[in-house]
Amino acid sequence: MIFTTLTKSMPAIAFFGRMAFSFVFLITAIQDYADHYGGGAGGPLEKTMGPAVNVLSKYGSKALTFYFGMQVVAFDVRLIEFALISAKATAALWFIFGQSIPAYFLLVTQIFSTVIPFPTNLNDFTQNLTLIGALLYYIGLKHTIDNLDEEKNKENETEG
Repeated sequence: MIFTTLTKSMPAIAFFGRMAFSFVFLITAIQDYADHYGGGAGGPLEKTMGPAVNVLSKYGSKALTFYFGMQVVAFDVRLIEFALISAKATAALWFIFGQSIPAYFLLVTQIFSTVIPFPTNLNDFTQNLTLIGALLYYIGLKHTIDNLDEEKNKENETEG
């Protein structure tokens, strides 16, 4: 009796779990957006990578123009940071529907937002690693459940 009730309510529990998990990513995307555009100084990616990209584009443009006749277009790091933020928010909203593609998408954006602007705060770094681990766990669990469903379908086809 209890097992039947849990089995019937499991999709609803899984949906609310995915909603809570995606809410974490949505909140971090909103916080990243506020950090990026709130203070006017830019986000962590612009603070850490901005000067290096500016120097590389300045001297790289001169070298490419001199040797190859090509000109490098001015590059703004804020566009990459905004793309990461919007990708994370979009994948978080898409994750609610329970497919594995947004989980992979969230995993990639989380890895980029953890590794590229290396956080100086150890607490932020460990939280990012925890989210990466939870995503890997979800992807593995989703893969296992899909394999079990396929085996169950094959077994039912052979019986009938």
